[in-house]
Amino acid sequence: MHIKRHTAGSSNEISFSVLDAAKEALDGDRRDAGATGGIPLFTLGKGKKPRSTPEKDQHIVLSENTASGRRRTASSAPAASQRAAAQASTARRTIPVIVGICVVLVLALVGLQTWLQMAERQQGLREQLDGQLAVLGEVDSVVIPLDDLVIKLTDDDFFSEKSQADPQLSQDALADSYRTIVADIAPARANLENVIAFIEGLEPSLADNRDEEAAHQAIAAAQSRLNMLDAGVAIVDEALMATESYEAADDGWTKIIDGDAEVREASALMKTMSKTTVRESMDKTNAAMASFYEAQSLLGKATDSYPGLDLSPFEKYLSKRLEAQSVALEADQAYLDRDKTALKKKNNSYNQLEEESAELAQKLEKNPEELVVEKYRAAVEDKKKAYDAERLKAANADTFLRDYLGTTPE
Repeated sequence: MHIKRHTAGSSNEISFSVLDAAKEALDGDRRDAGATGGIPLFTLGKGKKPRSTPEKDQHIVLSENTASGRRRTASSAPAASQRAAAQASTARRTIPVIVGICVVLVLALVGLQTWLQMAERQQGLREQLDGQLAVLGEVDSVVIPLDDLVIKLTDDDFFSEKSQADPQLSQDALADSYRTIVADIAPARANLENVIAFIEGLEPSLADNRDEEAAHQAIAAAQSRLNMLDAGVAIVDEALMATESYEAADDGWTKIIDGDAEVREASALMKTMSKTTVRESMDKTNAAMASFYEAQSLLGKATDSYPGLDLSPFEKYLSKRLEAQSVALEADQAYLDRDKTALKKKNNSYNQLEEESAELAQKLEKNPEELVVEKYRAAVEDKKKAYDAERLKAANADTFLRDYLGTTPE
């Protein structure tokens, strides 16, 4: 114990501070001996004055601080793990999305490139189609003149006096037109056949429905033009034959009329028989026979020019008239010879032949050129129907193609 140095009381008065100091020293020894407990915020050093007792609110309990730290550490570890897992999960979800976007972009680019290539290819095919349509336009330089000619040749007025007065429809003019057309038809046909073959190979590759329809209509237009050329040439051929035959038949009929008139004149001269009138009658009879012979030749040319034309009734009539005029000359000669028996016999024979000629003439219901026209119209009827049908097809196809090319007139 420590005795207070300055005591105011009796000798046995002991300071409580001595007891406190002793107790504190004892506690210090214990702490030095390795006692466990909380870490003090203050200590009693050896030989040093003990620090004053701390206030109540100046100490911090180690267990509370340590536990709190452990709790924070323990609780922060699962949270970090969860955050890491969440981040990993987010990453796992994000990567496929990014990959998907990349794939979509790549596919879009590939698709765009493919589309551009297809569009470029279709544009090229369309240009090729337009080129073939241009060839059709070039072929029309042959088709249109032929069409104009066919329309005239199949008109009901063809072979009328009006058409016969048309210099373009004369035999020579038709022959010239025919030669010109035929010279151009061969290359025109070749071009049309090439157009059809080319577009038929092009059509399956066209993707646009309108382009495909244009190709279909172009083939129809080209094929119709080919058929028009065939039917048109057949009509022109028929017209050439008919025209040549018509001109010969018309001239032949004129000669028949001339010969008949000369026969009448010869008969009239015999009303006053004399050597002079008989000789004049013989001259007229010879002229009549010359006309009949020429008519015979012309009608033969008419039938030769137009195979299938039947002018046999006129040939029989002319043969009978020639035979009769030959007997008439014999009768006139018998008169000049003063041979009455021969004269009588020849006169009877002549009269009989003239009667037979009259009967044959009554069977001639139509002129020979009219028979030519009938045959021609019958021959071209089917050809005209075929031509008109192909012409209509070509016109319909052309209407679509003009609209397709944007050239339809307003």
